Amino acid sequence: MTRVTHARPESSPSLTRCPGPSEDADPIALDFLPDEARMQILEPQLAARVRAELLTPELDTIAPYLWLMTTPSSAHVDPLHAQRVRGRNLVVAEDPGLHLVWAYERIYVKPMPDYLLSHAFWSHYLGNEGALPLGAHRAAVRAAACGFVRGYAHLIRHRSDFELAQQDSHRLIPRGIFFPQFARFIGAFEALDDADVSPRYAYGQLRLTRLNFWAKSWPRSSSARRHLPCAIG
Repeated sequence: MTRVTHARPESSPSLTRCPGPSEDADPIALDFLPDEARMQILEPQLAARVRAELLTPELDTIAPYLWLMTTPSSAHVDPLHAQRVRGRNLVVAEDPGLHLVWAYERIYVKPMPDYLLSHAFWSHYLGNEGALPLGAHRAAVRAAACGFVRGYAHLIRHRSDFELAQQDSHRLIPRGIFFPQFARFIGAFEALDDADVSPRYAYGQLRLTRLNFWAKSWPRSSSARRHLPCAIG
């Protein structure tokens, strides 16, 4: 198992372990997206790939109305063990719009992309103004990434949550990362303000049935209705 550095958005890096290049091979780490050997960092396709994996434009658009549908708090996220206590099955969903959306006996959770555990990715591609290839999208991607990781600070509060996240049936967190290091890494994001994250992540878990209910309640001409993700039900 090789070792790479991981960090919070702005300040001192924390050290954890995950699949990837060693610190001695740092130039390779900067050339390729972590865990994506075919995706070079400077390729134009990277920006589209990362935006598709992290941005939630529909939910951001209706964020001013989400207080009608859920508790107005980003901390309103049940830890993974509590999701199980409530009888909810964890369903892996790569669509970021489904992340932390729940309905009846299931909750959709997007696995943590490996690159969000990469110090190089945060410091060189989310930490620099005008960083290429994200360019003008850097601020939006950064806000979404911060909100996404902050949500994981609520999902994984205990060792039992961490062990659930690493089960083979879920793999929400890559193998090779250990709980003490992960806890230090994730704790830096927990202190972020709502102003530091995208509008969707000012809220925690969302109930799908309420999203669908409000989609039917608003007039067809309403821009909010057009942006509600009711098709996921």
